[in-house]
Amino acid sequence: MTSKIRDNRQAEILDAALTDIRANGVESLTMSRLAKLTDLSRPAIYQYFSSREHVLAELLIDDLADLVNEIDRYVAQFEDPLERVRVWVNRSLKHLANGDHSMIREISESSLPDDSREVVRVLHGQFMMSLISPVRELGITAMDSACHMVYSAVQSAAKRIEAGFDFDLEAQAAENFAVAGLLGIQKSQQ
Repeated sequence: MTSKIRDNRQAEILDAALTDIRANGVESLTMSRLAKLTDLSRPAIYQYFSSREHVLAELLIDDLADLVNEIDRYVAQFEDPLERVRVWVNRSLKHLANGDHSMIREISESSLPDDSREVVRVLHGQFMMSLISPVRELGITAMDSACHMVYSAVQSAAKRIEAGFDFDLEAQAAENFAVAGLLGIQKSQQ
């Protein structure tokens, strides 16, 4: 089997898994169900993924990789560190408030295979580096605290959007909160 065929088949299985999770939740996903959804035999599914946990891990890894690539692409367009923070907040929020991400968020890191857990940690680190870099450029010494506060603001705004609040208003508020907080920390260090 060529690599392209294998990649396509894996993508089909992942698409079927995501569709099933959208309709029925994470807990409904089984290898037998994937076989039915893809018209493959159950043993054929195991040729591509060794377990349900590996399917879920791949969905989570794909989601994080998409986020990292999107953030990097947008943040790189700006020189000003505060503008890069604004863009990081907005693009992160756009991704986190996306319905597919909220479903994928249900995948518990504790149920992931060890090798996948490490990939998730690395990707999350890359995601946070796009925030850490401009915060460092601002000269903020409590970088870890500052970045976690900004990330918490994004998570809070994402929950509000999921609850029905307007994306644009929440994004603007989160951006303003992050920038004001960072400027406040910067000023207090002087």
